[in-house]
Amino acid sequence: MHYKFYALLNIKPSEYKVVRQLFLVQFFLGIATAFLFTSTLTMFLHSFKVQHIPEVYILSALLLLLANWGYSKLEHHLTSRKLLEKIILFSAGSLLFTWAAISFIDFKWLPFLLSAWNMVVYMLVSYAFWGMAAIIFNVRESKRIFAVVGSGDIPAKLMGYALVPVLTPFIGVNNLLWISVLAFLGAYHFLGKFQHKVVDRTVHAPQQSPALAAQEKAPFRSSFITKLFYNRLIFSIALFSLIAFTVFALIDYTLLGEVKARFAKSPDLAIFIGVFFAIGRIMAIFFKLLFSSRVISRLGLTNALLLSPVVVLVLTSLLLLPGESVNTILYIFGVMVLLSEVLKSAVQEPAFFILFQPLEPHVRLKGHLVAKGYMLPFALLGSGTFLLLCYELKVDLGIHFIAQVLFVLLVFWVSSVFLVKKEYLHTLVRAIRKGWFTGSELFLHDGPVQELLLSKATSNNPKDVLLALELLERSGYRKLRQLLEHQFDSPFYEVRRFALASLIRLDGKNVLDLVQQQLATEKADPLKPELLKAYYSLIPEVSAPDQAALQSMEAEAYQAALVGLLQRQNSDAKDVVQTALAPMVNNKENAQAQQLVLDILWEAPASGFQEVLGNLLNSDFEPVYKKTIETVGRVKEFSLLEPVVETAKTRQAWHALQKSLVYFGDPVFTSEVLKSRAPAAFVRAVVLAAGKVKGENSTDFLLDLLAREEGPTGDIIEALWLKQAEMSNEGQKNLETWVNKNLASCLQKTSACRDLRTKPELQLLATTLTREINQDVVLLLKGLALRYDRQQIGRVMSLLKLHDENRMANAIEILEHLIPKTYFLQLDRILDFTSESPDKEDDLSVRIKHEMSASAMVASVIQNTQMHCSAWTKSVACYLLPQLGASEAHMILVDEERLPQDLLFQETKEYVLSALK
Repeated sequence: MHYKFYALLNIKPSEYKVVRQLFLVQFFLGIATAFLFTSTLTMFLHSFKVQHIPEVYILSALLLLLANWGYSKLEHHLTSRKLLEKIILFSAGSLLFTWAAISFIDFKWLPFLLSAWNMVVYMLVSYAFWGMAAIIFNVRESKRIFAVVGSGDIPAKLMGYALVPVLTPFIGVNNLLWISVLAFLGAYHFLGKFQHKVVDRTVHAPQQSPALAAQEKAPFRSSFITKLFYNRLIFSIALFSLIAFTVFALIDYTLLGEVKARFAKSPDLAIFIGVFFAIGRIMAIFFKLLFSSRVISRLGLTNALLLSPVVVLVLTSLLLLPGESVNTILYIFGVMVLLSEVLKSAVQEPAFFILFQPLEPHVRLKGHLVAKGYMLPFALLGSGTFLLLCYELKVDLGIHFIAQVLFVLLVFWVSSVFLVKKEYLHTLVRAIRKGWFTGSELFLHDGPVQELLLSKATSNNPKDVLLALELLERSGYRKLRQLLEHQFDSPFYEVRRFALASLIRLDGKNVLDLVQQQLATEKADPLKPELLKAYYSLIPEVSAPDQAALQSMEAEAYQAALVGLLQRQNSDAKDVVQTALAPMVNNKENAQAQQLVLDILWEAPASGFQEVLGNLLNSDFEPVYKKTIETVGRVKEFSLLEPVVETAKTRQAWHALQKSLVYFGDPVFTSEVLKSRAPAAFVRAVVLAAGKVKGENSTDFLLDLLAREEGPTGDIIEALWLKQAEMSNEGQKNLETWVNKNLASCLQKTSACRDLRTKPELQLLATTLTREINQDVVLLLKGLALRYDRQQIGRVMSLLKLHDENRMANAIEILEHLIPKTYFLQLDRILDFTSESPDKEDDLSVRIKHEMSASAMVASVIQNTQMHCSAWTKSVACYLLPQLGASEAHMILVDEERLPQDLLFQETKEYVLSALK
């Protein structure tokens, strides 16, 4: 029952306590503001004409600006809880003072002042409450929770508006203020009981580098605007708010004008206002509780902002149609007022506060104050001035004229949503962007820098010497050859080897004399193999004495000399090497000699050794035939591809085959011999190899497998991701089919895993399945990255690995803007599951009552082909069967046709059956 209730509200069980406490605070604040609004509006309309409403707007604007200044000062010195407590007590005290003044002092302008003060109280309470809520939740939690928390004021206001017609005849309009005071005290009481770690600490702005601050404020050159808006997202939301507040102010003015024209007595006014707004709240309570967060999730946060202006724009257009009767216009306007009130409360306000969530906590609070606190007074000031000007110009401020003004404002309002959407996306990107530090650039051509490098070249630390020589080579140092020749006297082998390689690379055959001089020394030199390799690769021709010298060399020197000969890349040298290798190849009992042949061919890949490699493929020594498989690919001997594949299949040398195919490169994937679909291990090896090769042939090979569903689809997606494949139109369609299938499979797994977590004896299986779901999520993101924005989705994947709750929330939020809504809504549910804590679900108060037995759950994991659980997960499920009892285990294992046939599961099954016996 509890679970269904949470699902209805779209909240998690672990969030229920916090949501309930905030809901109660908001509920009593809603009662207070509802009775305050009704009583002040009634008193004003009874005492003043509609023409004074613009003056109330202007006075409210001035008072709000003053209140905002005081609020911003308090915000920096108080915790969010203390700030809200003080504002609640201040509001209650101001209402007590007002009631006393109304009751005992005959002051004509008091209802006028109270109408303006009503807006100040409402806004201060709203700042403080939502500022506290904003620092508790991240952006993803806010999308679900803010609508539920904010709905606390709907039943409160419904109660307030509904009770006004009942209470007014008995206690009078003035005494309704007492109910507001008592409701404020109730909110204060429940706020004192509220427990959360972040509400009792002051939110300070973190230290920010001047460069980053300048980057954020770069779009604005005026110091005033920079100070006021702080960044572009707050500016765009502020513009959106300014237009919205102006629209609502004009709608409210028109409504009050029509009400004033039809009701003269104070009780009648109070009753109508109460009934009218109660109807609106009845509509809002169902919409907000049941649909609000889902509407925001389904439409997308920024798209949900379009709902209010578009609906009001459509109704405004109906008001402008010619030929409509007065009654029809009134009905349409009444519907517009009600719908705008419902949409503002149920969708726009939750979405408005969620927009700030990707920002740092202190910036969120600043954004709330700027976009709502400062824009409302400017909107009221502008509306009031406009209406007063119309009165001066004798303009008829009827519904038709106001509708014309609204139409223009609504067009700008709709346009501002697209600006908000753009800046919101940019803010999300900045929020998840990974930064890095870069050192100062090294000016290699500067004299002092080169002197420093030359001093390092004589260091006793070989690493310093190597780095200095490399940088001097990059700088184009003129005396580099002499410096490298001097390094032959270095005591460090790695330095001498680097000097030799650099000299060969720079001077080529001109280094031969130096190499001969080094070889002429009689001392034992660990560099001798490298010198011999250089000698035999650089000499003009291989003379008879040079060939004869080969016979007396030790194994290491012999290998180096033959490698040098192969590096010459001419037929005479190859003939010499062929002759030298033949005895070693034919010595079938000497694995070391065969390995030496492969080492030579590996180091200096050359064609023309098919026979040598073909013989070695048939070696009886495992290291030899595996290394031969790899070497065939390295020398790109395509004539041996089929024997290589057959050898790999016969001897199950899958890793060697994979490496060989990578060395062959992209052209090999057009070969018919690779189109075999058995055994599965062979297909997997080819798929993994294709993922490590760049080119169209390997991509087409993988896409063909994906389309035919003839290979390991997970490995195929991984391979396409690794090679950063460009997808064809047909490939995109196949990929979309795979994504849809795997999303459905993963959702089934999350449902099964929730069930498993309720069974203590199946916790091992629940943990295993959870890990598999996490792996599925990564694979799904890789698949989506192949179709959509790879770079941004790659960042999302990186942040998900960090397990930082706030950054993960921002990353998932940006994902909504990168992939189609149908995919995101399903993936969002899966990601919600992966972020759940299994420990919190063990609470008995939120546990679901399951009728499915443990054995049925295990059977579902093993036998459900739609769920596509991995062989490992199914084997873990099989391993747990003895704990469920012999009869249950036999019942599941007896149905051979529905059991997996892979080796791992079959071995586990045999173990379980033997244990049961």
